[in-house]
Amino acid sequence: MAGVQAARPRRPNWFTDVLGLVVIDLRQFFDNRLFAVSTFLTSVSMVLAFGAATKQMGSPSVGAANYFGFVFPGILAAGIMFSCTYTVGYTIIIDRNRRTIEDLILSPLSYSGFLLARLIGVVVKCLFQFALVLVLGVAVFDASIDSPGLLVFDFLAGCLAFAALGILVATYTTEISFPAVVNIIVIPLMYFAGIFFPLGNLGWLGKVMERLPLSVHVDVFRAALGQGPSPSGLTLALTAVYAVGGCALAAYAFRRRIGRG
Repeated sequence: MAGVQAARPRRPNWFTDVLGLVVIDLRQFFDNRLFAVSTFLTSVSMVLAFGAATKQMGSPSVGAANYFGFVFPGILAAGIMFSCTYTVGYTIIIDRNRRTIEDLILSPLSYSGFLLARLIGVVVKCLFQFALVLVLGVAVFDASIDSPGLLVFDFLAGCLAFAALGILVATYTTEISFPAVVNIIVIPLMYFAGIFFPLGNLGWLGKVMERLPLSVHVDVFRAALGQGPSPSGLTLALTAVYAVGGCALAAYAFRRRIGRG
């Protein structure tokens, strides 16, 4: 009996397979130094520029200490949006080009395991950029953290929401069309998310813009950094819905698209 049991093939370890994909993803990311540096560039340069040039400017909002305090939470949110959308999107496209996804279909690892590995990888990659920008703001430009819990919640929810956007766009585009489609979506989101001016200046249109994905993350980061009021229940609910609903939609679209070849 012992010999029969020893001869049985070992069942694949789902968690080990997911972890292995994450490690490969991170190794490829840091091996491509140019791409890794580019993910840091936008947010870091924005913090340095706004921190140096606007520290003495008054805030357009009552809750923020100065103009830098007003825009800094938005810089954090926009950094997550750009980093997660582009990084995971290009990863999915590279997976398609290298036939990695075709190998997935023939392997014991499920679609959900594959996407979970990609989501974990993008969160870890974004964490480096997020931590660097946050440290710069706190150490150099006197930003402060009032609610670490809100900060962590918004970081994770933002990573998932915008990684889902990247997966969704990458599922239906190519390496050439992907950045154009993403820019059509994320550039307007950045300008109308209340990062640079209060959305109240837009009247009734501002009320609509306040519910967009990037806008709710800016509001939560402002509260977490003590630069704005506590977020409403609706804002927190939308933050969670965009993350969970976005991942569900991206997983559904990915499986249908890849399943059709």
